[in-house]
Amino acid sequence: MEPGNAYIITGGIEGKKRLDILANVLHNYTKPLLQLNGLATGSSFLDVGCGGGNVTLMAAGLVGKTGAVTGIDFDEEIIKLDEVDTSGKGFNHINYFAQSAYNLTYKNEFDVVYSRFLLSHLTRPGVVLNNMLQAAKTGGKIIVEDIDFSGHFCFPASAAFEQYVNLFTATAQKRGHNANIGPSLFNLFKDAGIKSINFDIIQPAFNQGDGKRMAIITMDKIKQAVITEGLATTETVDRIISELEIFTNNMQSVISLPRIFRVWGVKGS
Repeated sequence: MEPGNAYIITGGIEGKKRLDILANVLHNYTKPLLQLNGLATGSSFLDVGCGGGNVTLMAAGLVGKTGAVTGIDFDEEIIKLDEVDTSGKGFNHINYFAQSAYNLTYKNEFDVVYSRFLLSHLTRPGVVLNNMLQAAKTGGKIIVEDIDFSGHFCFPASAAFEQYVNLFTATAQKRGHNANIGPSLFNLFKDAGIKSINFDIIQPAFNQGDGKRMAIITMDKIKQAVITEGLATTETVDRIISELEIFTNNMQSVISLPRIFRVWGVKGS
């Protein structure tokens, strides 16, 4: 992700808590995607922008001790937390590095190169996608999962939820990011020269549980960025969070995650 203060969601330990919840919600969607793309015993896997390390750990379980897994993220604090999570669990085939995705220097090293919710937080996503392509072996797979944030929905209608979606999108745009990058991923893959491109779309929705709380959790974690960018006052953001809490706790309401585009392809010769 972008270095410094460009990333709009609070990082570090608070960010990891949010990412852990999100990963639990998406686990049963992402694991089959990795398996579909050939991740198996003995494979090598690169998780670009690994965040909380959840997919890194998932991949480590799939490739086994004869495989190799690398996770990189620009957030040094979250990398340290990932290493703590891994410590003592027998995952000696995982390596974590605090590194920007812009600075990847791997060449022809990995069977599968993956990112989730990374490109939407970058000013130059094409550069990073090309770095991912370079890191893959010939015939290796490149997989990206990312968002179309405008694709959120809820029922019944909620002004607070609509404000949340709009503020997230606007704050990202202020920092040169594209929270609605999902529909453009297919063409980004084509422009990068990736072959045999496929995609699908998922959109989990919830009437209870952790998945339903992702909107309010994320609104809380972008609060400072929204205020810093002058898009809303502290009082307005606090009101939105309060109204989202009431809406989320209503057992009659339904809240979705953003529309998620999952695109994958092959590195040609």
